[in-house]
This record gives sequence, structure tokens and C-alpha cells, in this order.
Amino acid sequence: MVDVLEFIDELKELQTLYNSGDLRNFDFDRMVQKYEREVDQFEADMEEQASAFFKPKAFYSPVHEV
Repeated sequence: MVDVLEFIDELKELQTLYNSGDLRNFDFDRMVQKYEREVDQFEADMEEQASAFFKPKAFYSPVHEV
């Protein structure tokens, strides 16, 4: 929910820039890059968790018993 509120605040900031005539393409690029980084980080975290979850367990082998 916090992410949604943050996104709304950023949209309002863009709206203010638009209304004042100061909106630039850079403003959009900055916001898009920010959210792309967040998505990339989320995907990397999910990959890491999935690989840890599905990591093969060591099987019991009486040969390795001491």
C-alpha cells in the first residue's frame, strides 16, 4: 500500500510540473527508470528465493557415514 501512495505522490508531482509548464521528458524518464529498477530488484529477489527453495536436498548415503 505504501508503494501505491508513493506512486500517487509522484504522479501529483508530475501534474504540478505539467500545470506550471516545467514538465520535461527527463521527469518521465526518471520515474520510469526508478520503477524499472524496482521491478528488476523484485525479480532478482524472487529468483534468489526460488532457487533457494528448490535447491536439491542432500540425500542420505550410508557410504558417507563415519
